Amino acid sequence: MLPTYSNSLDVSKETDHLEFDEESTIGSSQEDLAISRIPHREDLKGIREHVEEHFDRPEVVRDFIIGFADGITVPFALAAGLSSLGDTRIVIYGGLAELVSGAISMGLGGYLAAKSDADHYKTEREREAREVELFPNEEEEEIIELFEPYGLDRESMEPMMVRFRQNSEKFVDFMMRFELNLELPDPRRSWISALTIGGSYLVGGLIPLLPYMFVKETIRGLYISCLVTLVTLFCFGYLKSIYLRPKQALIGALQTLAIGAIAAAFSFGAVAFFDDASPAVLDT
Repeated sequence: MLPTYSNSLDVSKETDHLEFDEESTIGSSQEDLAISRIPHREDLKGIREHVEEHFDRPEVVRDFIIGFADGITVPFALAAGLSSLGDTRIVIYGGLAELVSGAISMGLGGYLAAKSDADHYKTEREREAREVELFPNEEEEEIIELFEPYGLDRESMEPMMVRFRQNSEKFVDFMMRFELNLELPDPRRSWISALTIGGSYLVGGLIPLLPYMFVKETIRGLYISCLVTLVTLFCFGYLKSIYLRPKQALIGALQTLAIGAIAAAFSFGAVAFFDDASPAVLDT
């Protein structure tokens, strides 16, 4: 009977050390999920599952914000400016021309920027690979310097150094990530960036132009366009701020609204001023 009592005492000691409450006790399905996400947890039974809520593709969100913000602001300001001429067709045709050219330009800019990032990563990786091959000791010292502020010295990091000496590719990967703060770009990143920025610019730019397509009176179209666009700017600024800085979402929404309103007001005033100042030139 002694082995039985010994086993029961061991179990009681183990539970005393863990001190789980009701919320920390998870089912077998949750443990399986934790093990699938973090392989080394298979030896850590009973650990509370922690799900990290992060965006998988933050660069796509960033591209959408860039494209949509420019798309709704620039055509809105242009349409408001052209409205001072009193011709709905001028507003529509001029706005559509700017919308198409702007979407192409923004998409091309996104493509070239992502392509440049990929080329930069490739160049830096080739340079880092040469340094690891020719100056391995110096590169190891750089690793020590990187982690010394966190209380890690050469002795504590020697097992990792041994691994890197055995696998130079992993050594280069590590230096790219932690020394240069560069990550391998997605090979599809350039096209995704171009389509995201260009498409969001196109969608955003249609919003201030649509009212002019259904209203014959230019001033009435301007009022409706201002109302719809300003509401959209406010909502867009609020949602964008929730993603970037949730505690200041309302301030971000008001800032986005103010920027769009100021741009439209200046554009309307500038076109109206030059129209009044040089009527003869415009008439010819």
